[in-house]
Amino acid sequence: MAIRWTKALSVGIASIDEQHLELFRRAKAFLDGIEGRSRQDVGILLSYLRTYAVTHFGEEEELMRVSEFPGYERHKAQHDRFLKDILVLSKEQDRRGGKGVAAKDLGTFLRKWLHDHVSVTDAEMARYLISRGFEDLPPPSDVH
Repeated sequence: MAIRWTKALSVGIASIDEQHLELFRRAKAFLDGIEGRSRQDVGILLSYLRTYAVTHFGEEEELMRVSEFPGYERHKAQHDRFLKDILVLSKEQDRRGGKGVAAKDLGTFLRKWLHDHVSVTDAEMARYLISRGFEDLPPPSDVH
């Protein structure tokens, strides 16, 4: 169930690539030892993913709004779906007396989502942003 960052996944916008690289690093560390992952390990990754989703998706969405990216609604819908899925998994993980989320299930979900979203959806957004001269902007929280 390996996952790894490759140059082919780079979208060409440094701030976005740095965030993706960190997410892939964490996902890889989790997946490399998937068989021995505890319920606590799953909870820690889910907590990180919730924070990551709010911060990273917020920055991408701001860039898409500022640049008037025509695929904004579709892209945002994918972000919203990811966050909804992570919240459902988190609720299951935290349910008292529940079995929690299987590490392998979380790993499979994350690996597929990361590959599909970054290599297709984020790449499309980045091509548009770069064509509009947005690749050298400071992080979106500084853009107004």
